[in-house]
Amino acid sequence: MAQLEIKSLTKSFGDTRVIKGVDLRVDDRDFCVFLGPSGCGKSTLLRLIAGLEEATSGDILLDGQPITDRPPAQRNLAMVFQSYALYPHMTIRENMSFSLKLAKADPKLINEKVTRAAQALALEPLLDRKPSALSGGQRQRVAIGRAIVREPRIFLFDEPLSNLDAALRVQMRLELARLHQELKATMIYVTHDQVEAMTLANKVVIFNAGNIEQQGHPQELYRRPANRFVAAFLGMPQMAFIDATRTGPGLTLANGGTVALPPGLPELAPGTRVTVGVRPEQLALGPTGQGTLEGRVDMIERLGSDAYAYLSVPQLGRLTVRCDGDVGSIEGTSASVVIRPERIHVFDANGVAIHHPTFS
Repeated sequence: MAQLEIKSLTKSFGDTRVIKGVDLRVDDRDFCVFLGPSGCGKSTLLRLIAGLEEATSGDILLDGQPITDRPPAQRNLAMVFQSYALYPHMTIRENMSFSLKLAKADPKLINEKVTRAAQALALEPLLDRKPSALSGGQRQRVAIGRAIVREPRIFLFDEPLSNLDAALRVQMRLELARLHQELKATMIYVTHDQVEAMTLANKVVIFNAGNIEQQGHPQELYRRPANRFVAAFLGMPQMAFIDATRTGPGLTLANGGTVALPPGLPELAPGTRVTVGVRPEQLALGPTGQGTLEGRVDMIERLGSDAYAYLSVPQLGRLTVRCDGDVGSIEGTSASVVIRPERIHVFDANGVAIHHPTFS
């Protein structure tokens, strides 16, 4: 069992408060991803967990035991950094076994652990090579293998795939997911890449300016964001936000278009200002004059089976609509955008979600 609990944790650098009273629980065998923009505090929190930074206040508990003041070597955690940090003069075998040799572990046990880790990461043919003879993806696997041989209570990953190209990132995501299943380990992973978060995690924690905005299963966060920040941060292309007012027939959009009240929307007094949020897949293109909004198609981004139409809508700006990949050459033409009321998000004046779409 390896359960981590954080209670009222803060971290300040001088007068700058970077972590602002975080409460979080990571359960045994979770793959928990810290997600957020640069500078939001997610890497700082990971370093606090690892013991590489000293907390200003609050507590960190591992299986109910406080580790807040323990040095890193006594926490039984293993961290994989963005940079591989391999010793260039050592072979891969020596790099992976170095921490165990420092701990004066039995040579036979060291060899067994290195062999098992190399098998899990397909590194066996590379064990006698130097890091300079390896690709970026292979070096990152070595860094992960070095963590595996320590058999830590929790694995900590600080943006480990950022230095890899797109194809290698996909491959390494698959390997990390497989590794998590095989090791049945607790893992905490920091990234600003929402694709990594959505594909790897069973729990995502979204940070903003040193606070947790929302946490939960990635699909739950995507479908039911707590506020506009979460809604805007998750999803690519981004959710569109349209100012609206509660009127007699429903919701009147900023350009005068109307959307019927979605089923389940809380009672709103006439004149109440809200924001309607719609994702590209929740919109549809229609013939001119037969939709909720009218716009001009500026560009079609073709991605094989899918395509995205980027429209300029007077008084509203740009809307993005997901289309079939075989959509014709409609750039420069006018089109309607159909907004179905049951597929919209609604946020109040403070940006807090008050309604989400229904999903069957």
